[in-house]
Amino acid sequence: MARRTLILLAIALPLVALDLAHKALASTPEWAYHPRGGAWITMCVVVFAGCVALTRVPSALVAVTAGVLAAGAAGNGIAALASEPGIPNPLVVEFDRGTVAFNVADLFTLAGIALLMVTLSSVTIRNREQLLPPRAFARMLWRRVRSS
Repeated sequence: MARRTLILLAIALPLVALDLAHKALASTPEWAYHPRGGAWITMCVVVFAGCVALTRVPSALVAVTAGVLAAGAAGNGIAALASEPGIPNPLVVEFDRGTVAFNVADLFTLAGIALLMVTLSSVTIRNREQLLPPRAFARMLWRRVRSS
């Protein structure tokens, strides 16, 4: 598990640095700052901790993809703490019906979620013989509910 945690950090930390450098160096229109409060920062911490918990899954690829998601959460969490007007969103795309502003951490978050879905599904399918059959799983949950 320690090796997979190091993998996660080796992926996440450079991506966070890249995101924060881009936020600091790129110009952001005044309207493209999104103020975030304590609940947002707490959610970022919880997502990061959840990604670290995923290093218990015996797969280096899960650790890599969790590192991408952790980078997105940490990048936006740190930006929310450090930026007075809010999280800068220097990437602006205009469409016929409106404009979307986002940042590199948002891209890491979306990519991390998608990649984690694929890798966790793959690990689950490869190890399906270790899963409880649906009825046995339901009975186990029912026993836990009744005993608490």
